[in-house]
Amino acid sequence: MTMKHLITIVALSAGTALAGTTTTVDFEDGMAHGWEGPQGIGGSSFIDPTYGNGGGAGLRTQFNNFGIDFYNNTNSDFLGDYTQYESVTVSVDLRIDQIGFTGLGISRPFALELRSFDLASDGYPWASAYLLFDWYGAHSFDGYITLSTTFDPNATDLPIGWGGFGGPEDPDTFEPQLPPGVTFADLLSDVDEIAITTILPGYFFTFDDYDVTLDNISITRTVPAPSALALIGLSGLVGTRRRR
Repeated sequence: MTMKHLITIVALSAGTALAGTTTTVDFEDGMAHGWEGPQGIGGSSFIDPTYGNGGGAGLRTQFNNFGIDFYNNTNSDFLGDYTQYESVTVSVDLRIDQIGFTGLGISRPFALELRSFDLASDGYPWASAYLLFDWYGAHSFDGYITLSTTFDPNATDLPIGWGGFGGPEDPDTFEPQLPPGVTFADLLSDVDEIAITTILPGYFFTFDDYDVTLDNISITRTVPAPSALALIGLSGLVGTRRRR
């Protein structure tokens, strides 16, 4: 199937009793559909009409900062109450042409972060749950790689591989945590912003040059029958190359 503009697909499968809705932003119409990247004195983010996966359009940032943050807080297809679904899958195509200065080969973390402004407390800008896909740099892979994760939004505890932000640090590990009393499901019932980011909670980085492009940012929300749940690998993540 050829992706065009903002795509919404309703999928039904009698074999697995699976019903789902997929929304994909591929930037082919020149519109960002709510997705934004860093702007300012360090550089800019823009839709590059020929730099997406397969030669189409992509959301590209060329920026000097301690990290970059692609986010969306206006497109309702990516926001709201995730807990009304049995599972949610988020995926994005990623290309890295530069991090750091020419030839240094610096790697940075790339993470999915789901943020709630309403649950923020104690001076934090938001409460969030985040999944680190991996650390990548310009020499990690050629062209595009697809990052994807599927998770159960109704889980009480943070799924394996996920972290929390917005509460006091763990006194033993010093890692950030969710606010006291806030569960993973609480946060996912009130997603105000979704981000693909290198600004990993608890880490600090030097200022570096970034040339990074995103394409085919996708969310799939499924409501399978109970018998189909066993077929879903919840909290899984993969990194594979994909062509259009």
